Amino acid sequence: MQKKMTTLSLPQEHEVLLKTMLTMDGKMDQLLPLLDLLNDPDHPMSELGQALIEALQRISEDLRQATSLRDEHRAALDQANETNAALSQMLKTISGQLQEIRAENRSLKQQISEIHSLMFSPVD
Repeated sequence: MQKKMTTLSLPQEHEVLLKTMLTMDGKMDQLLPLLDLLNDPDHPMSELGQALIEALQRISEDLRQATSLRDEHRAALDQANETNAALSQMLKTISGQLQEIRAENRSLKQQISEIHSLMFSPVD
């Protein structure tokens, strides 16, 4: 019994990034009440709160940079797709022209063959 092969379909990069960002948002929402508590200057762990704030600011900046990079990559991918489409169209045009040239060459070959046979045929 033969097993039917299926193709592997991976999620697109934006789906993975979106899922990661949504997960990160949930984690950030859970940390905000703790941040408020630790941000209180009278609280004995205010230094920990400041460290947490700095860590969250670094995470936020990393997310902004990742979003910026994602947008840049998307723009580059869109440009590459446009270039690919243009090149594909050029290849189609060139292929059509080559087909026309081949047809013309076959016709010319036939005409040359006929001329040769006339030139080398015996004269009555």
